[in-house]
Amino acid sequence: MSNSEAQRISHEALFSIGEVLTRLRDEFPDISISKIRFLEANSLVTPERTPSGYRKFSRVDVERLRYVLRMQRDHFLPLKVIRENLDAMDRGLQAPTPESTKPTPPRALESTDALERAAAPTAIRLTERELIEHGAASETLVSQLQDFGLITPDATGHFDANALGVVRTSVQLGTFGLEPRHLKTVLSSASREIDLFTPLVTAARTGKNGASAAQAEELTLQLANSILQLHELLIRSLIDQQS
Repeated sequence: MSNSEAQRISHEALFSIGEVLTRLRDEFPDISISKIRFLEANSLVTPERTPSGYRKFSRVDVERLRYVLRMQRDHFLPLKVIRENLDAMDRGLQAPTPESTKPTPPRALESTDALERAAAPTAIRLTERELIEHGAASETLVSQLQDFGLITPDATGHFDANALGVVRTSVQLGTFGLEPRHLKTVLSSASREIDLFTPLVTAARTGKNGASAAQAEELTLQLANSILQLHELLIRSLIDQQS
């Protein structure tokens, strides 16, 4: 643990297991120390330990426990499913809704507006299965996009928001008969032009040149608009790889 992390933890409000019970008991009258220890043993929460071995829970730990208990009580979800949901949420996905009880990408990523896309959070990590599901794509398409270098998982095998955008745009382009092997030329073009477009992409991210991004959204031809969106996403992905 780095010094900065240690300092952050030392300044963070930490609660004893008794204090956690007090915070949760109004909503969950049957909560007990043994229940909390059981959830800890099943890796649903990982409190800090003092040098003498006492558990110390952060506010995040308390909210994780609250989420687990609600999912058990209200939706009868098994711990395995809850653990998977927590893992997905830890990777930046939006918390499941009471109706779906399933994590989804942040709502901002659903927008096709260029300025909203520029400001959308990108620190999400999707598994390949989640990428296929939320991209409304086939396994074959996602596999081909990887084969042609249009999307690339990180070192842990997860995909970011740019990859999700590429998949969705590729699905749209597929309605025009364009396959990943055709889109390879877009990646090649983006690679050659990255130095030229870096100032534009940077300006779009900072909001200093919103007009240029907005003009792209005003194109009347759906195919041209889709290609421009894919081109933009790939350029941003290449810039991210260089950072």
